[in-house]
Amino acid sequence: NRVNVRFNFFKSWTSNLLSLSQLAWTSGLDQNWGNDGKLENTGFDVHLGWKVLAMKDLTWEVGASLGHYKNEVTALPNNNGSIETDIYGATIQTKVGQPVGLFYGFKTAGVYTTNDAAKADGYYVVKENGEKAYFQGGDMRFVDMDGNCCIDDNDRTVIGDPNPDIYGTINTTLTYKRFTLQAVLNYSLGNDVYNYQRSLLEGGAYFLNQTTAMQNRWTTEGQQTDIPRVSYLDEMGNSRFSDRWIEDGSYLRLSNVTLSYHLPIQSTYLQGITIWGNATNLFTL
Repeated sequence: NRVNVRFNFFKSWTSNLLSLSQLAWTSGLDQNWGNDGKLENTGFDVHLGWKVLAMKDLTWEVGASLGHYKNEVTALPNNNGSIETDIYGATIQTKVGQPVGLFYGFKTAGVYTTNDAAKADGYYVVKENGEKAYFQGGDMRFVDMDGNCCIDDNDRTVIGDPNPDIYGTINTTLTYKRFTLQAVLNYSLGNDVYNYQRSLLEGGAYFLNQTTAMQNRWTTEGQQTDIPRVSYLDEMGNSRFSDRWIEDGSYLRLSNVTLSYHLPIQSTYLQGITIWGNATNLFTL
């Protein structure tokens, strides 16, 4: 019994998922909650444990687990292909055939170094009064997904997935006589996160405190940088929700450390007393 291996596979179906349904205008309401959504989850996890030492007064065990899952929406109300939710400047998309809650925004391809480079693309935005405003040196170069040179909501696409590629734990237990030391680490790899705070502190659109990274913003023709020029109210939308603000959310966290001592008390009502101390979330990489 020195080595232990466990493997689990799962597939689950969820129906009657609570979601918003559109109503006919004659109802007097735009939408109402209903149980019309469906989704599936498929995945596995595997755990390996090993008794490194198994002596009379000293034992040491280590273990690790690895898991993966795939989440897929299979139905939404009103035969709707997708639902988009705006929160903290981000757009979250839930779409049939994709995982729940993907980041939906603009892809970028760097910063225009010169006015000539921007003019060669000919990209523009349409202002509220209907006029065209063309991108220039120092602006972000957004990817024109539909190829019409107009950068608008039709150019949005999936720019991040909050679901990890793999996740799991690493654990160890060391016992010496009546003392036991346990430690557990959690990890996640491949999950994306939206850095809302950085979108404010490096957006350059309003009179807000900014980080020192803004010292590298574009200021002169030919400058190579990944931070666009500063323009109050940001007419060209350089700070809009894009992959600029999507970051790798992978981490390794020492989530729990426990030291305990067992008192061998035996009586009618007590079969031992354990004194322990515990610390959680000691550090995260």
